[in-house]
Amino acid sequence: MTAQLNVNCPEHLEQVRTFADSSGQRQQFESRLSDLTAFLPDGWTVELYSDFAPYSFFWTQFSPTRQSGLIGGLIYHGKHDGGGNGGAPTFSVNLTPTNGWSIHT
Repeated sequence: MTAQLNVNCPEHLEQVRTFADSSGQRQQFESRLSDLTAFLPDGWTVELYSDFAPYSFFWTQFSPTRQSGLIGGLIYHGKHDGGGNGGAPTFSVNLTPTNGWSIHT
Protein backbone atom coordinates (compact mmCIF):
# COMPACT_ATOMS: atom_id res chain seq x y z
CA MET A 1 0.00 0.00 0.00
CA THR A 2 1.27 3.50 -0.83
CA ALA A 3 0.03 7.07 -0.63
CA GLN A 4 -2.63 7.78 -3.23
CA LEU A 5 -3.72 10.84 -5.22
CA ASN A 6 -7.52 11.27 -5.48
CA VAL A 7 -8.42 13.69 -8.26
CA ASN A 8 -11.72 15.49 -7.64
CA CYS A 9 -11.38 17.62 -10.77
CA PRO A 10 -10.48 15.32 -13.70
CA GLU A 11 -11.52 17.84 -16.37
CA HIS A 12 -9.35 20.55 -14.82
CA LEU A 13 -6.42 18.13 -14.55
CA GLU A 14 -6.70 17.31 -18.26
CA GLN A 15 -6.87 21.03 -19.15
CA VAL A 16 -3.72 21.69 -17.10
CA ARG A 17 -1.93 18.75 -18.71
CA THR A 18 -2.86 20.09 -22.15
CA PHE A 19 -1.48 23.51 -21.16
CA ALA A 20 1.68 21.90 -19.74
CA ASP A 21 2.19 20.03 -23.02
CA SER A 22 1.71 23.18 -25.09
CA SER A 23 4.16 25.17 -22.93
CA GLY A 24 6.79 22.41 -22.77
CA GLN A 25 6.35 22.01 -19.00
CA ARG A 26 4.62 18.61 -18.76
CA GLN A 27 7.57 16.85 -17.09
CA GLN A 28 7.90 19.60 -14.47
CA PHE A 29 4.15 19.53 -13.78
CA GLU A 30 4.00 15.74 -13.41
CA SER A 31 7.03 15.84 -11.11
CA ARG A 32 5.35 18.36 -8.75
CA LEU A 33 2.13 16.32 -8.88
CA SER A 34 4.08 13.21 -7.82
CA ASP A 35 5.79 15.16 -5.04
CA LEU A 36 2.40 15.62 -3.34
CA THR A 37 2.35 11.92 -2.38
CA ALA A 38 6.03 10.99 -2.53
CA PHE A 39 6.86 11.42 1.15
CA LEU A 40 3.61 10.34 2.77
CA PRO A 41 3.28 7.14 4.82
CA ASP A 42 1.38 4.16 3.43
CA GLY A 43 -2.38 4.55 3.54
CA TRP A 44 -2.39 8.34 3.31
CA THR A 45 -4.19 10.15 0.50
CA VAL A 46 -3.97 13.55 -1.13
CA GLU A 47 -7.20 14.99 -2.51
CA LEU A 48 -6.79 17.35 -5.44
CA TYR A 49 -9.29 20.10 -6.38
CA SER A 50 -9.30 22.90 -8.95
CA ASP A 51 -8.16 26.29 -7.67
CA PHE A 52 -9.17 29.84 -8.60
CA ALA A 53 -5.64 30.58 -9.84
CA PRO A 54 -5.01 29.68 -13.51
CA TYR A 55 -3.67 26.13 -14.10
CA SER A 56 -3.49 25.57 -10.34
CA PHE A 57 -4.87 23.18 -7.71
CA PHE A 58 -5.88 23.08 -4.05
CA TRP A 59 -4.91 19.92 -2.13
CA THR A 60 -5.36 18.30 1.28
CA GLN A 61 -3.56 15.35 2.87
CA PHE A 62 -5.56 12.76 4.82
CA SER A 63 -4.42 9.97 7.13
CA PRO A 64 -6.02 6.51 6.86
CA THR A 65 -8.49 7.63 9.59
CA ARG A 66 -9.34 10.79 7.53
CA GLN A 67 -7.52 13.15 9.89
CA SER A 68 -6.24 16.05 7.80
CA GLY A 69 -2.55 16.71 7.41
CA LEU A 70 -1.04 19.54 5.40
CA ILE A 71 -3.24 21.68 3.17
CA GLY A 72 -1.95 23.77 0.30
CA GLY A 73 -1.80 24.59 -3.36
CA LEU A 74 -0.02 23.40 -6.45
CA ILE A 75 0.26 26.83 -8.03
CA TYR A 76 1.30 27.75 -11.55
CA HIS A 77 3.59 30.79 -11.67
CA GLY A 78 4.92 32.75 -14.61
CA LYS A 79 4.65 36.10 -16.35
CA HIS A 80 0.96 36.34 -15.43
CA ASP A 81 1.80 36.68 -11.71
CA GLY A 82 5.34 38.08 -11.79
CA GLY A 83 6.78 34.64 -11.06
CA GLY A 84 5.01 34.52 -7.72
CA ASN A 85 5.36 38.07 -6.43
CA GLY A 86 2.15 37.88 -4.39
CA GLY A 87 -0.03 39.72 -6.85
CA ALA A 88 -3.04 38.72 -8.88
CA PRO A 89 -4.15 36.30 -10.10
CA THR A 90 -2.42 33.76 -7.82
CA PHE A 91 -1.80 35.86 -4.69
CA SER A 92 1.06 33.45 -3.85
CA VAL A 93 4.64 34.34 -3.05
CA ASN A 94 7.86 32.59 -4.10
CA LEU A 95 11.23 33.66 -2.73
CA THR A 96 12.70 33.18 -6.21
CA PRO A 97 10.67 34.07 -9.32
CA THR A 98 9.33 30.87 -10.89
CA ASN A 99 8.00 29.79 -14.25
CA GLY A 100 6.11 26.56 -13.58
CA TRP A 101 4.37 24.82 -10.70
CA SER A 102 5.29 25.20 -7.03
CA ILE A 103 3.88 23.44 -3.99
CA HIS A 104 2.63 25.87 -1.35
CA THR A 105 1.49 25.01 2.18
